[in-house]
Amino acid sequence: MTVLDSLVKTTRPIKQTIDGLYNIFLGMFTVVKHTTRDPITTQYPEKMPELYPRSRHRLALNVDPDTGEHLCIACKQCERVCPDACISVISHPTVKAKSTQFYIDHGLCMFCGLCTEVCPTDCIINTVDFEMSEETREDLIYDIKKLTLTQEQSRNYFELKEYKSKKQKELEKAAADPSKKAPAEGGISRKAVEAGLKAIGVEAAPAA
Repeated sequence: MTVLDSLVKTTRPIKQTIDGLYNIFLGMFTVVKHTTRDPITTQYPEKMPELYPRSRHRLALNVDPDTGEHLCIACKQCERVCPDACISVISHPTVKAKSTQFYIDHGLCMFCGLCTEVCPTDCIINTVDFEMSEETREDLIYDIKKLTLTQEQSRNYFELKEYKSKKQKELEKAAADPSKKAPAEGGISRKAVEAGLKAIGVEAAPAA
């Protein structure tokens, strides 16, 4: 055995002891540091947690926040893109771009959010409601009545997810092209369009 091997063998227990003491110090330091901080846990269900806007929980259907009109146009893109085949859309037999029934089986849904990404009207969304316990699997199948949000709920989700309503899109389109009037009853003057855009925080394009 060389002198170097003997030295390494002698100093190894000392190094291991120092490393162990250092790790113990780090652990105790973390404990002491957290004793001066406020608790971050919440008393659920007395206090509901605040979730992020992009949280993917229970699916629902929006209505127009301005008119209350249902936004589903029965395009069935959500049904086609769903990897679990848990969405079923039944088109209206006579009225185009309208659905008579809409079913979602939340027992099969894996909340991937693909259906919300392809929806052209921002109708189907992931809400922040995660409380979905039911007594039977059949109760997890929601129909269009159970899925559809109220006008006030839809308005809140439009603001939360920063969606634009049909009226906002029309105002922005009219402001971008001053030569055309916004599609509304009797037309809208540019002054009214600018006032509407100002109310929603959008700057109108300068007139030609």
